Amino acid sequence: MNLVSKSLLVAGCLLLGHSVFAEEAARPAVPGGLYDKPYIKRAGRGVALGGYMDHEFEYNEGGGNTFDQHRFIPFIYGEVSDRVRVTAEIEFEHGGLVSGGKDDDTDGEIKLEFAVMDFSFSEGFNLRGGVILSPLGAFNIQHDSPLNDLTERPTMNVRLMPSTLSESGMGFFGTFFPSEMSVASYEVYVVNGFNESVISSGKLRIRDGRGSAKQDNNKRKAIVGRLGYSPRLGINLGTSIHSGAYDDAGDQNLTIVGLDAKMSRGVFEFQGEYGMSRADVDRAKYATAADSQQGAYSQLNAHFGHDALLPGSVFTGVVRFDWMDFDADQSGDSEVGIAFGLNFRPVEDAVLKLDYTSTWKTPAGGARGAAKGRLFLSMATYF
Repeated sequence: MNLVSKSLLVAGCLLLGHSVFAEEAARPAVPGGLYDKPYIKRAGRGVALGGYMDHEFEYNEGGGNTFDQHRFIPFIYGEVSDRVRVTAEIEFEHGGLVSGGKDDDTDGEIKLEFAVMDFSFSEGFNLRGGVILSPLGAFNIQHDSPLNDLTERPTMNVRLMPSTLSESGMGFFGTFFPSEMSVASYEVYVVNGFNESVISSGKLRIRDGRGSAKQDNNKRKAIVGRLGYSPRLGINLGTSIHSGAYDDAGDQNLTIVGLDAKMSRGVFEFQGEYGMSRADVDRAKYATAADSQQGAYSQLNAHFGHDALLPGSVFTGVVRFDWMDFDADQSGDSEVGIAFGLNFRPVEDAVLKLDYTSTWKTPAGGARGAAKGRLFLSMATYF
């Protein structure tokens, strides 16, 4: 039995065996997830508007420096009835995309990050369709800038389990409660999947192959799913998988598997993810392309100075280690990084960040290069 079959079997057992709970969850199954947003909590029934924005200054050692209006993200939420909900996110990156004049800005982007319609049968069984925020790892469904304590996203969540990964498809999700202390959740969807750009310039580069929301490039669909479990408040664990054909003929498969964890104790908070991928490669076309990759990050946060400057404010010190191996079958073609940060939250939903990152890159078959450092000063807030 392959990985996809096992994942579908587990999801099927969950659907058949879940119990319907009349009471609403005491806490969200995915803190910071799709329906755990400040603007939704404040709005109640009907239609609600909200979103987040971030802005950053980047200084490169030995290079230039720039301000970047990185993201402005409006959210739309509609509660059609007790059972039907619609929610969407529109992303304006780097000021959006302006065209038609001599000063065209081709660096920006405007896109539909997600747009879904949910129909609820019970808390444990819900149908979802639309442009789905794929549950490949925890970070992809919790990627909002105000949630994160560092400016840049982890390398593996940019390159291997690419955030933001949005895919057109349908499937099911739900939450159930194995005990008084624990919460479990699942999401499983059939989606269009990745396309042939997974192999770019003769190399396996998964981010480049994110597929179309309009049309699949082959006749085979991909499966993506995540199982989450929180045995008690302060511990969240998850495992996820994405598998399907990526080439136009539908003959070559790409499978990505991830593990994630987040734990809080006192003033300390640990979070991390590990991911690995394996791709079928047409050796007649790509003789040297990697067929497997892996990566991970681990991050430690320490919260201090509560109410020191303002009522409800807090400082957070952060350290994160990043590792990405673009070819797991040979030495080199990898990078490691370390980031240190200090941020200040005047309120929970807004943050000012100062962080410094160092990155060491190793070419395939070569020696590790010198560290490249970057300094970030950024701000982010929900609204």
